[in-house]
Amino acid sequence: MLNNVICQQARLSKDNRFDGKFFTAVLTTGIFCRPICPARAPKEENVRYYKNALLAQDAGFRPCKRCLPELAPQIQSPLLIKQLSQALELGESLTEVCEKFQLNERQLRRIFVRHYGLPPSKYLHNQKLLLASKLLKTTQLSITDIAFAAGFKSIRRFNEVIKLAYQCTPSEIKQQPRANLTTHNSVSVELAYRPPFDWPLMLSFFRLRQLTSIEQVGDNYYRRTMEVNGSKGWFEVSAIKHKLALKLTVQLEDYRYLNQVIMRVRRMFDLDADMQVIHHHLGQYSPFKEVIKQYPGLRLPGCWDKFEFSIRAILGQQISVKAATTLANRISLKYGKKSLPNPFGLAHIFPNKNELANVNYHNIGLTKSRVSTLNNWLEFYLKHSALLSCYNNIESLEKRLIAIKGIGPWTVNYLAMRGLSDPDAFPSADLGIIKALTTSDKKPSNKDILALSEKWRPWRAYAAIYLSHSLPH
Repeated sequence: MLNNVICQQARLSKDNRFDGKFFTAVLTTGIFCRPICPARAPKEENVRYYKNALLAQDAGFRPCKRCLPELAPQIQSPLLIKQLSQALELGESLTEVCEKFQLNERQLRRIFVRHYGLPPSKYLHNQKLLLASKLLKTTQLSITDIAFAAGFKSIRRFNEVIKLAYQCTPSEIKQQPRANLTTHNSVSVELAYRPPFDWPLMLSFFRLRQLTSIEQVGDNYYRRTMEVNGSKGWFEVSAIKHKLALKLTVQLEDYRYLNQVIMRVRRMFDLDADMQVIHHHLGQYSPFKEVIKQYPGLRLPGCWDKFEFSIRAILGQQISVKAATTLANRISLKYGKKSLPNPFGLAHIFPNKNELANVNYHNIGLTKSRVSTLNNWLEFYLKHSALLSCYNNIESLEKRLIAIKGIGPWTVNYLAMRGLSDPDAFPSADLGIIKALTTSDKKPSNKDILALSEKWRPWRAYAAIYLSHSLPH
């Protein structure tokens, strides 16, 4: 439940820590805003508070044109909620979602109403509207591209829904577009986050692991090639000076997949994390107090593609980061397809599951046992990849995956931690974790580490990354 007193204090002080945690709707204007809106604060008697933008819009309020509520950072959701909402946003029907997660429609509705305040159909409808509004206001994509990118099946339906919701046409919303279409026919979108966020530290993590023909990491940018549903493209992410947001620049052969790129990049850089909550929980325990003070903006680095990361996780078993990256580079160069022409000189796209299904990995430097593990994983992934987006908890995922020969608990938890962005995954056998928890030269057992980590739930993945950074670099 929202506390009106706290909400009032946050909006009057324009406290950016509350950005995206609630929205302010103004009865006299019919609009809703972020708590950081630069406009003059309305009187309290004219204000209503909503815990998310979907509810404010569903109540008939229109998004503010100054603070753009469509750009607000999201709320970090529990694993099941995140999996369900992503499935719907990626185009799966209610029936398909229910079958996939073994729920009936009544259970699915109850989950969405409890978390979002709306049933699944209204959730998806309002998400489409907010995405369309964001793209209309902040990009120079054509109205046709925006309609399909937002998930609408026809231009006619798109026009009808926008006019009904906002009392104007898409063209009228787009009358004064922002000039952010680049010379490469790409489009830029702002991705907001709540502080603290250490962008240079995030980049340093990816820099150590970059694939030379696929990724580039500079002092203020991350770039890579990609393919989404057969549509090739590239993107660049950079910090925006004096703003709590990153700039995502994308070029795609088919912009109907733009929202997938946005969702995946947000997850990759952990932009929806609520660091206040995580710090409050983990900061109670001695291993984390100092490292949180030293690195308050440290977040959980994710990945662009879970299949690509699963391959890299297997390659990284019991060898150094540098050696695993070298092997991944060789695979991308030998088996990756040519990328879409880009201004960065990146030449390849990491091979997908079908492209690696029958390769022999000769002359790459892999041991026979590592090749066997990769083949075992490919065989499983081709049949059961859906499992990675609909498991109940890390224990159930671990139990299922360690049955694959060559896959152990460390691989499963590392895959879940970075490949699936599971906040409770915990690779307890990781050498860095063991070193960080060693006292007086006495190494803790794996059983002891797991018992200790119970107190850190549900943020054990963050505990793992903090423990790693607590070591001398």
